[in-house]
Amino acid sequence: MIKSILIVHYSPHKMQNFIKNNPNSVYISNAYFWLAEFNLAIEPTNYTEAKKNYNIVVNQYPNSAKAARALYQLHNIAKDVDRNTTLANQLKSKLVKNYPKSEEAGYFKK
Repeated sequence: MIKSILIVHYSPHKMQNFIKNNPNSVYISNAYFWLAEFNLAIEPTNYTEAKKNYNIVVNQYPNSAKAARALYQLHNIAKDVDRNTTLANQLKSKLVKNYPKSEEAGYFKK
C-alpha cells in the first residue's frame, strides 16, 4: 500500500516537471530525492535512476535536509544491490563525517 501511495502521490512526471519548471526552488533537492525514492518503489526497481538522483542530492545539494538520507540510500544500494563493499564503506565514512549528528549516521553507531 505504501508503494501505491508513493507512486500515485509522487509520480515521476510530477517530480520531473517540478524540476524542469522550478530549477531554483528551495524544494529542488526534495524533488530529486523523491524521484529517487520513486525509482526504488516501482517494479522492477530502477536502481540506476535512483542512484543518479540520490547522487544529485548528495553532490549538488549537500546542505539539503535530504542529503544524509540520500547518502544512506546510496550506501544501502552499494552494499546490498551492487555488492560493492569498498564503495559502501566510502559512502558510510562520508555520511558519518559530513552528517555526524544525522539520524542516518546514528544507524552506524549502534
